[in-house]
Amino acid sequence: MLDFALTTILLFAPPAEGTAAGPVEDGSADPGAESGGADAGFGELHAEEPEPSGDPGASASGGYGGLTPLTNYADEPEPGQPEGEAALPPPPEEEGSGFQEPEDYGPFFEVAPVSEVRFPGDAVRPDKKYPFASVGKGPVRFCFVEDSECGASLIADADVGVGLNLITSNRGLDVPYSQVRVRGGMMFRPLILARKHWHPWGVGLTGSYSIGSASITATTQDSSETFAGITETSPIRSARVALVNQLWLAQKRNAVHLDFSIGGVNSSVLNASGRYWGTHAEFGLGFGGWGGLFVSGDFLDQDSRVVFGMRGHGIVTGPIIALALLGLVAGGVAL
Repeated sequence: MLDFALTTILLFAPPAEGTAAGPVEDGSADPGAESGGADAGFGELHAEEPEPSGDPGASASGGYGGLTPLTNYADEPEPGQPEGEAALPPPPEEEGSGFQEPEDYGPFFEVAPVSEVRFPGDAVRPDKKYPFASVGKGPVRFCFVEDSECGASLIADADVGVGLNLITSNRGLDVPYSQVRVRGGMMFRPLILARKHWHPWGVGLTGSYSIGSASITATTQDSSETFAGITETSPIRSARVALVNQLWLAQKRNAVHLDFSIGGVNSSVLNASGRYWGTHAEFGLGFGGWGGLFVSGDFLDQDSRVVFGMRGHGIVTGPIIALALLGLVAGGVAL
């Protein structure tokens, strides 16, 4: 407390006699200050202005608002390169090399969907640029397995089916029917071959041969004798030739197509001697050239057969049929 009071008194004390109250001129010395005696008083304190210095040199780090450039190591020459020669910029990356960010698609930035005429797996197939088992180029390509892009195709398949053997007279009985059939032929796409661009329509010619289950004949309708005059015929063997109209429902690989066939059938009829001609009709749903479903009918005098079945290309069904025939022969069955 005493120190504070003394300090306050000294601050407000009047200057000593013989001391200038104004500021001290530059170059004039205070006589009391030089002598350092007891006559020295308290006055205003003044700081000398700093002498301005020259601009910093180029080697100075910093200065008044200056920035020192950092060393750029990219400008330094490579080992073995002359000092005066600048380094060449890196070559630009080629398009398609390295990672490429996909374009934004949809509200969730998803990848664009696969084209509706292509399967997702087509991009990684080794034969993605042409149909399976095909020769030639462009729309005149020939295929050993049917495809939507082929101008001409080979038909080679086998099928199995079950149905009914319908007897339209009193000479036999309606019984279940089954058959095994092989089929071959050629399909053409006339508008693709002529116009050199895709078209869904095709036309072709096929021939087939089948072995079916036997018919049941009845020579008498006397109900008192249950099995009188009822006999079983030999297996029914039929040959057919048909004109096929084809319509492809899509352009992608292994697309679905509709086939309608109309033609003739040559076959035995019940227990009559000889072979007879009739009408053959078929409607099929195919999956490329690898397989399909069908319903067909053979219509002869007093004898009709309706069959529902499935078919497969010979590449797949051939080994299966060969194994089945081998088993029958090994079991003693006479073909």
